[in-house]
Amino acid sequence: MLTVSSMTFCSRIFGLLRDIAMAWYWGGTVDTQAAFQVAFAFPNSLRTLFGEGAFNQAFVPILAESLEKQGRKEAWLLAERAISLQLVALLVCVLAVSGISVGCLVLSPPDTASRVRMTFLILPVLMPYALFICLTGAFSSVLNCLKKFLLPALTPVLFNVVQIGSILLLSLLWYHDEFAALLFFSLSAILAGLLQLLAVMVAARRQGFVFHFNLSWNCPEVKLLCINILPGLVGAGVMQLNSLVDRILGLWLGSAAVGALNYSQHLVYLPVGIFGVAMGVVCLPSMSRAWALRQEEEMVSSINYALRIVLFLSLPCATLLGALSTETISLLFARGAFTAEAVRECSWTLNFYLIGLPAFCCAKVATNPFHARKDTRTPVKIALICLVLNLILNLILMQFLRQGGLALSTSICSWINVALLLSWNRRLLPAWKPDPVLKAAFGLGGMALAAGLVAWLTGYALQKSMENLPGFLDVLKNLLCVAGGGLTGAVTYLLATRLAARPELSELLQALRKR
Repeated sequence: MLTVSSMTFCSRIFGLLRDIAMAWYWGGTVDTQAAFQVAFAFPNSLRTLFGEGAFNQAFVPILAESLEKQGRKEAWLLAERAISLQLVALLVCVLAVSGISVGCLVLSPPDTASRVRMTFLILPVLMPYALFICLTGAFSSVLNCLKKFLLPALTPVLFNVVQIGSILLLSLLWYHDEFAALLFFSLSAILAGLLQLLAVMVAARRQGFVFHFNLSWNCPEVKLLCINILPGLVGAGVMQLNSLVDRILGLWLGSAAVGALNYSQHLVYLPVGIFGVAMGVVCLPSMSRAWALRQEEEMVSSINYALRIVLFLSLPCATLLGALSTETISLLFARGAFTAEAVRECSWTLNFYLIGLPAFCCAKVATNPFHARKDTRTPVKIALICLVLNLILNLILMQFLRQGGLALSTSICSWINVALLLSWNRRLLPAWKPDPVLKAAFGLGGMALAAGLVAWLTGYALQKSMENLPGFLDVLKNLLCVAGGGLTGAVTYLLATRLAARPELSELLQALRKR
């Protein structure tokens, strides 16, 4: 987990740098950035379905079992057939979405908002990114089953480096031509996706897996994959539909709402990607092997350990970031085209997303026991419940809280999703008891709230002591508030966990020493 977390942390830092560059160049309130964010959400949704989401969760257990019982030759044949099937499905989706987008552009009335027309215009340009990034996810799954976690966790750095470089070029070449800049930036995403795919293909080849297109429907393992993946696709599709609905409703609310949703969500998903996704990626192959060998106690131990560690890390992230939200957003984004209005809108939205941050992380772990047992139907049933609830809450809360209501709805539904997953899992895995996780959640939650209060008081005191400094030192003031408040809050949290004799810190340090 530490290897994946550290590499994921590196890629997320580069992702944050990409967001900083985008905020400087486009800000958070203009139509151009809103069009890109909404259009890019479509290939990103396919990425969750066919890349690191439903396909991966159905593919990894089958491939891990094949490697364990049949050896590499049969496993590689299975992987070829599965990836070929994935490729055909992706081509159909990419062509369908692109065609619908072109049709909507042609049929849209002349008075359609410019941000909507630009979204339809660049969507066909961005859709091939889904093809490259989803295949990257498939080859990364092969490497993960071989316990090669480093490169798959690091490849997103390529995407962010290419996009940052494109923004630097834009600032020199097309600063005053918004559409040319938007088109160039979209094409840079395609190039980045291609580079990611080539990197993992070469790494897989060095491990002995050389891909050949092999579309076979008669293989029992492929039939099992299709049976397992269809419910997962529905479930992941439900969650992605939620995300797309948020973006579309944000587009209806205005460009500023889209920018606020985008930047605040990326900040929240920085710790989610480091802790939640990393833990989920590492645990799924081990849980799959434990289930294949009928080692139920090993699965129970993995679930409890993963949930406790994720809570230990995510709870203080939520409270500390919430206590210093405005200062953090100002420090990171308030420059160039990112105005004071954008800071206010983003901070407002971020606070509602932070309510669900621990749930976002825990959900990555809570689904693993089902997928390890090749049970993809149960998460779908739960996802459908959350979809209906999210749609209802979206329409209600956005009337009062604008885009903050969309974020709050997402947080509420995420907690309900985790609660239902764990409750259902208790019935399917009798040896698992929720007591250790609940005890950790309440204990660590109280300590995290105390740390957040200390961080807010420190930040407030620092702001008051520096309020007479000239305006050009705002960056320094925000830096001191974030650093000072964050440091005192983190020290408070660590001291509290030490005094309470919580085992999570020592477990992490022990794992680090082993590395």
